[in-house]
Amino acid sequence: MKKSDSSMFGAGCSKFNVRSSGFTLMEVILVMVIIVVISGISLPYFASSFRGSQLRTAARTINRMAKYARSMAIMREETMTVALNRDTMEIFLGGYLASATNSADGEIDQDVLKRLGYVDGDDSSGSTGGIDKEVHRFLSDGLSVKDFDKEWTDEDDETPDLHLVRFYPNGQCEWFKLELADSNGDGVLLEIDPISGKMTSEFIQ
Repeated sequence: MKKSDSSMFGAGCSKFNVRSSGFTLMEVILVMVIIVVISGISLPYFASSFRGSQLRTAARTINRMAKYARSMAIMREETMTVALNRDTMEIFLGGYLASATNSADGEIDQDVLKRLGYVDGDDSSGSTGGIDKEVHRFLSDGLSVKDFDKEWTDEDDETPDLHLVRFYPNGQCEWFKLELADSNGDGVLLEIDPISGKMTSEFIQ
């Protein structure tokens, strides 16, 4: 009799455990509704965040280039230039190659003349503006220069495919305002303080 009772009790527990381990239809529907609601709230945020990631990356790259150029100009006590090629969206910085001379006779080296475009060679002033590419980066595909504003000089007129910003040994630089746009029509506006070298960015939609 005790054995029978225990077997019946065990069978009852087994049935109870089977029932309690499953989910009811209402529970499944409730979970699905919660998932849909959370997705509806979070997806637009992540979509907008991903949408502007290229612009944020480009803004950080330009800001770092500017900071590095300012530091190098102060440390070396020479003018450093940041250049942006609007056709290839390559940004690079360096000093002017015209200052390089041949150590043997004091004349400008022929390789330098080639790179400046004064004699035939692979490099030309149209691609580098006479700037030694010490550091260079390519901005993300799909970005373009929508607007660039600064106080123009004769050197700027000689390099229409490049946007040049010079950093001086006293820590100051040329003022500029640059607007980049992506394929979605969003943009970022960058502006630098010529005294402190601090750059500000504003995203435009």
